[in-house]
Amino acid sequence: MATLQDRDHKVIEEILKGNGERFHELIARYKNGVYSICLRMVKDREEARDLAQEVFIKAYYSLKGYNREYKFSTWIFKIATNLCIDHLRKRKAQTLSLDERLSMPYDAASAESVYFHRCNRDEINRVIDGLPEDYRILIILYHKEGLSYQDICQVLDLPMSKVKNRLHRARNMLKEKLREIKEEESGWTAKELQV
Repeated sequence: MATLQDRDHKVIEEILKGNGERFHELIARYKNGVYSICLRMVKDREEARDLAQEVFIKAYYSLKGYNREYKFSTWIFKIATNLCIDHLRKRKAQTLSLDERLSMPYDAASAESVYFHRCNRDEINRVIDGLPEDYRILIILYHKEGLSYQDICQVLDLPMSKVKNRLHRARNMLKEKLREIKEEESGWTAKELQV
């Protein structure tokens, strides 16, 4: 059975041979993921739709430069991320948001994870909005889009050590800020709440 990557490569080969209609298959396959990245980065549905269209237009005209060593999803998510970053820089907006609670694993029974999961979506969104852009993007790509470290390295053109380091810092920033919020709400300190 052919993998998704194999099917993508076959479609791309046919497009490059002149069957441009096949590009609609790639759009259908990746439009939700691309739109999701754009929406989370620009926080505006209309802008996200426009950017998602730009992503596919750019991808179509750049297909000759696509490197088959990498998954098509990684390549198109990289285009989406870069276009959104450029867009944000142009309008000088430095905010991002997540639509849902971060999906952190529940198997860790630490006080930090308990704190993290007790916080509501709005608190998490506010904290993430306050993160520097480099950290927000990593949180979105890893926790919301489910990209692997390797894929994030390719999307952002960063070495693995930098991706892991920044993601670790971003998580620590989130935990610390969420801990402060919980302490303010409860009147208890994190140390007093540890079991």
